[in-house]
Amino acid sequence: MTTRLGNYSAAIRPVQLAIVALVLGLLAGCAFPSSGSNQIVFVSDTDGDREIYVVDAESGESSRLTNNSGPDEEPRWSPDGNQIAYVSRESGDKEINVISREGQDLRRLTNNPGLDSSPRWAPDEPILAYVSESEEDGGSGSEIYSIAVESREVDQVTFDGPAEELGDWSPDGEWLIFYNMDPAEERGLWLRNPAGVNLVRLTEEQDFHPVWSPDGKYIAFVRQQEDARVIYLAQPSEDNSWDQGVDETRLTHGGFDDYAPAWHPNSKTLAFVSHRDGNPEIYTMQADGANQRRLTSNNADDVSPVWSPNGKRLAFVTHLYGSADILVMNADGSEQRRLTKNGGEDIMPDW
Repeated sequence: MTTRLGNYSAAIRPVQLAIVALVLGLLAGCAFPSSGSNQIVFVSDTDGDREIYVVDAESGESSRLTNNSGPDEEPRWSPDGNQIAYVSRESGDKEINVISREGQDLRRLTNNPGLDSSPRWAPDEPILAYVSESEEDGGSGSEIYSIAVESREVDQVTFDGPAEELGDWSPDGEWLIFYNMDPAEERGLWLRNPAGVNLVRLTEEQDFHPVWSPDGKYIAFVRQQEDARVIYLAQPSEDNSWDQGVDETRLTHGGFDDYAPAWHPNSKTLAFVSHRDGNPEIYTMQADGANQRRLTSNNADDVSPVWSPNGKRLAFVTHLYGSADILVMNADGSEQRRLTKNGGEDIMPDW
């Protein structure tokens, strides 16, 4: 009997160890969820000035990450969900900071006498692109730079531009897209390699707020027409090469403002804001403009839609309760739920 039990114990020991390893792996994954999962980062002025907070999309529990005398804004999750880049005026002018998801390891990345803003994470490495207005620019405009988070090594991406505004990284990290609103001869969407080479002009109209589809095949953007803001789609004219010209497709029509396009993770659906019903509401549509569907319906402004990482829900900002609050809802607009109730202005969500 003893021998049999010993053999049996020896036989099951590898199975037990495998189960323990699996459980520990799952627990580790739960301890460090990616951007996502359930946490939404946002800006709130409930404590007197704008600070960075995170809120759990399930429980509604929120925590404050920053605490200083200057306003903090424009928070952005890193691709791995472990850090948040944001803009801070703690030093007196706008600088780019990074902080961990727990509110620790605060680092100031830029230290310029001008204004640094619009941080955008590279898709596959700890690099941030941003816009800077510095004394070196002679006050004549803004330029785009990139900075490595660990080494703080800075590269200039654009040169001698009038007033560049940063849009987005391409999903493969090959391009940065930016835009100029003025002067007229510089208007439109532009591409540049992050190393500062291969400048490509995509459009020549009053186009702004470009966002790349997660699969890299399309760019949604907003165009200012004579009567309204309209959402367009751009895609390469041939061979999936963005430097060979683009085909444009108008997605929204009707003479009312449509803006703030946000891609679903599957690249097949866009959320956006529309004024077609008299005030800003959240809508969705297919990537070709079909099946436009209204998700919110009230007399208050609903803006700033952002998708959850799994694409099952949307977060947005509403003024339904007076001050701005963060709400979440299912992708079809059902089960709308208020997350913030602090009496402050809660804005700029990123999921």
